Amino acid sequence: MTQVRLYTAASLDGFVADSEGDSEWMAPYRESMFVESGFLESIGAVIIGRRTFEMMQAFGDWPYDDKFAFILTSTAPRDLPQNAFFLSSGIAAAVQAAREKTSKDIWVVGGAVTMESALEAELIDIVEICVVPSLIGSGLSMLNRLKRKQKLEFEGIQAFSDGMVKLRYETVK
Repeated sequence: MTQVRLYTAASLDGFVADSEGDSEWMAPYRESMFVESGFLESIGAVIIGRRTFEMMQAFGDWPYDDKFAFILTSTAPRDLPQNAFFLSSGIAAAVQAAREKTSKDIWVVGGAVTMESALEAELIDIVEICVVPSLIGSGLSMLNRLKRKQKLEFEGIQAFSDGMVKLRYETVK
């Protein structure tokens, strides 16, 4: 069955980006996060907020050519990548549209508002956090204004040779 997954990485002190919004300090761990873990192979669709989408476009090549992408925004973005759609009807509609396009899992990529919306709407089945062995001191938190507490049940931990660990939890509904 298709699961909706919140999958992200954070420094050991809990930040997803430094105080300038840069996450390049995570670059040495991307192979573990996405390839070695088998994560990308299990994903058929991604859900992305507008700001995250614009940031990804600024970096160059679109990384999800082989996946369906749903961009949450009130205005249609220009130059949508192949297999990408924009939705202004919210996170629940995006999850439903993704379920109609793929039988693989759905990744709620982010940013914080998109992840928070999915958690608050009780749409997330699995929360996975890759803990990168770096202390960056300050920066952007994964979630900023979660309005509802979310109970999680521990599913497992996966350690990688580069020192990163992936924590996996199932949401308790």
